[in-house]
Amino acid sequence: MGPMPEPVRDNARVDLVGAMFYGVFFTGSLAFLPVILRRLGASADQLALYVIFTYVGQLLSPLSVALVRRRDPLRFSVLCWALARASLVLGAVIADAWWLLALAALYWVLEMLPAPAYAGIVQQIYPARYRGRAMSGVRVGMVVVVLATTPLAGWLLDQLGHQALLPVAALFGVLSSLTFGRVRVPAADPPDAAPRAPDAEPDARPAAQRRGVLDLIRSNRPFAIYLAAMTVYGLGGVMALPLYPVVQVTRLGLSYTEIGVLGLAQSATWLLGFLYWGRLLDRRGAVWVLRVNMGLAALVPLTYIFAGNAWALLPAFLAQGLIQGGFELGVTNTAIGLAERGRVMEYTALQTAVIGLRGMAAPLIGAALLGAGTPDTTVFGLSVALVLAGWVMMGYIRSDR
Repeated sequence: MGPMPEPVRDNARVDLVGAMFYGVFFTGSLAFLPVILRRLGASADQLALYVIFTYVGQLLSPLSVALVRRRDPLRFSVLCWALARASLVLGAVIADAWWLLALAALYWVLEMLPAPAYAGIVQQIYPARYRGRAMSGVRVGMVVVVLATTPLAGWLLDQLGHQALLPVAALFGVLSSLTFGRVRVPAADPPDAAPRAPDAEPDARPAAQRRGVLDLIRSNRPFAIYLAAMTVYGLGGVMALPLYPVVQVTRLGLSYTEIGVLGLAQSATWLLGFLYWGRLLDRRGAVWVLRVNMGLAALVPLTYIFAGNAWALLPAFLAQGLIQGGFELGVTNTAIGLAERGRVMEYTALQTAVIGLRGMAAPLIGAALLGAGTPDTTVFGLSVALVLAGWVMMGYIRSDR
């Protein structure tokens, strides 16, 4: 494919610096937040609420599309991210699980609200033929930082506690968002412009713009199958999330330092994944990459069924690292690949809303099963079955558009 054009390289450099700042933010906050909640006494139901909060912002994504139509997408995204990450400064004065949950809810709503706008920005700053390499290269830089800082973050949490670390992480999070705001988004073509390059997105037909959500799904069978597969897969994958910290803290009694070491292994495969997922994305397509990652995801709850010590969780952390890299690239680019021309933000908003709905329902199902006396191993087994069912459904999507 040859070297990337200078504008693409310039944007990738800016994106890389912002991603490296985000890596510090991630390890100092989000990577340990469920465990911090458990240490503060959060129950399985409260941990389920935390998982739900991570999807509330996605549920509001159609509102985000409406807001972006009246604003610059890049400025809107940077503002939301900066406010979200700055809010974690309040962690310095919070020592109660409920208050930390409330702060997490505020964070996730603001952080996820710009998801459709971000997809549109990525589509514009990275042409299709370079998108996989550019995005994976940026994320390699981020994961290198995560790899270097995860054990340190775990040790600092053991020594100083979350009230000292969260404000520092918040500062790096704000720097990350402000840095990304320096990317240069190409100007949109005017209505009477000459035809675009083959890898650009032509303008949407006026008739297509007037179609509703149901017509959109009915007219695009691959996208409808994709949404159904993501729903089934997500129900399985997300319903087990609240139980992972319970196993780590209560059943196995892991310290922050031990979890940090496991996180180091996870970051190593995260980095390894990004070195290859981008190339595979360009060669095999987003649907293929996403389906491979869905298959890997079944290994995570399967590992927790049999875990009896910290090292028994290693396969789950290694798989999660690979998934962190490939799943993000797969989801973002599958929406772009399956969308009708000129309607990327609408398709992404619908995808995000569906993910948000099942993401809010799934942890409640897991917590309800546990509350009804169902063994956690049974919940993990059901999670594996649903994840594999979603993997099978994805096989009916033959190729990207």
